[in-house]
Amino acid sequence: MRKVVAVLAVAVAGSLFGQMKPQQENPIQITTGKQPLAKPEEPLESAKRIGREEAIEMVKSGKAIWLDVRPKEAFDAGHIKGAYNLPLSEVVTRLKELPPKKEIITYCA
Repeated sequence: MRKVVAVLAVAVAGSLFGQMKPQQENPIQITTGKQPLAKPEEPLESAKRIGREEAIEMVKSGKAIWLDVRPKEAFDAGHIKGAYNLPLSEVVTRLKELPPKKEIITYCA
């Protein structure tokens, strides 16, 4: 009787094991240590690029404003004197707050 029970137990276990699917590898990979720097985004083709001195002169002459698009906490930690703070996540909804007819010079974007 014990042999029959043992054989039956092995047969049941074998059939259950045969029906189990192999575990798939976890698609999430966790690594530690230094991570490679993310590839910087490509500049917008439509964005006008100007040098530092030209930007300063445009702001001094009243033709442009500085726009810092970092979160408020980062802006409060330090920014260009006279700059507007408009976090990037809010630009679309708050765009009307910026002075009209002036060039907008973004930094910390």
